Amino acid sequence: MSYIDSEREVFGPLVDIPEESLVLLASDICKRVFNAPGTNGKRVAQVFGSYNIVNIMQLDDFKLVIRIPANGWGSGKTEAAARALESQVATMHLIAQNTSIPVPQIYDFDTTDYNSIGAPYICMSFIPGTPASQVWFRDSDIMRREELRLNILRSLAGAMAQLSQFTFDKMGSISSVDLSSTSLSPCYAWYEGDDGTMQVVTSGPFDSTIAHLDANHDRNNEDNEYNEWDKAEKKIMDAIIPFSVINDKLCHFVLCHPDLDSQNVMVDDQGNVTGLIDWDMTTTMPQCLGYAAYPSWITRDWDPIVYGWPYEDAEDSPETLERYRSYYHDQIIRALGWKGDWKFTEYSHIARAVWIATLSKRNRLEICRKLVQVALDTGKDNALDILYDIGTDYYAEEDWDELKTKLRQVVSPRPN
Repeated sequence: MSYIDSEREVFGPLVDIPEESLVLLASDICKRVFNAPGTNGKRVAQVFGSYNIVNIMQLDDFKLVIRIPANGWGSGKTEAAARALESQVATMHLIAQNTSIPVPQIYDFDTTDYNSIGAPYICMSFIPGTPASQVWFRDSDIMRREELRLNILRSLAGAMAQLSQFTFDKMGSISSVDLSSTSLSPCYAWYEGDDGTMQVVTSGPFDSTIAHLDANHDRNNEDNEYNEWDKAEKKIMDAIIPFSVINDKLCHFVLCHPDLDSQNVMVDDQGNVTGLIDWDMTTTMPQCLGYAAYPSWITRDWDPIVYGWPYEDAEDSPETLERYRSYYHDQIIRALGWKGDWKFTEYSHIARAVWIATLSKRNRLEICRKLVQVALDTGKDNALDILYDIGTDYYAEEDWDELKTKLRQVVSPRPN
């Protein structure tokens, strides 16, 4: 199967949109938005992401980006998909108008397929720089790798701290730049339909995190007989959820990037953030997972199913990740001036792990194993053996009581 054929499984006929149609659209936007002719147009790059096709267009002496969502064909073209795209635009406008966070400027968008490319799109400014994912493990000619990394984290903390000005009483999606005159829209999320198309599902808005988790948690085994691993997972999760910071009934909700991973952080040669991209499906989040949380690439050791250390070169050791978390924690404190939600940062990687385990069956067992390993200060294999004993009811009651106490100490630290 060719590369394009594999992408067609997700993007369908969107992969066949002619370059000429994209040039026509880009030129038309230039005329309408910039009152410029937009001549000599061409596509200089095309990138297939998980949920979007990104077309970088060159017109005369400047570039712009036409981003086409994966749900822009077949059964993916729904009212929810249109509202989700509008929410993305509103979110980026809100951030651009109230902060200096470098986000792409929106030039034009269309939620329908009644246009020259026959698909929904967002047209935005081109963000210069290189994804942090491409430089994090690369030695730089300008500075040592460590200095570059620390500059990325420092610059990112300064950008994210600016989101502290936005607070909400519900968990949902932005629908308007004027927050005083409108309520939040539902939460939007990607979902793979039965026909293989990417679709948008909605839930909420929610008054609490527990309401959101109850509506969205993975119910794969709910109607089936549990095996020993399912039983162990359930006992661990039932023991920790009531004590986790994600269950804080007094929390409010804040903005954060929906996927603050290194591929979405653009940086220059010195590590300064030049842009934060991919804001689709942004929702307000509880404080422990909000703008002050660690970027996900320095918390990979707490989601073991995606963590390849020590077998993959492009991974940092747990000790290195812990060091970067400590540095980022200090930087977010400085950026916030000891105000806002900096007290949540220190434990945000644990809160995120519990959040992921609740919502994803695929990740749950290994996160439960990690929690047991940390709680008992034991090895990976022994923690897995303990989980098996819990699931088969061979774990002694007094040992279980001790483990529950230690697990709750791991997941329940709260800011003073």
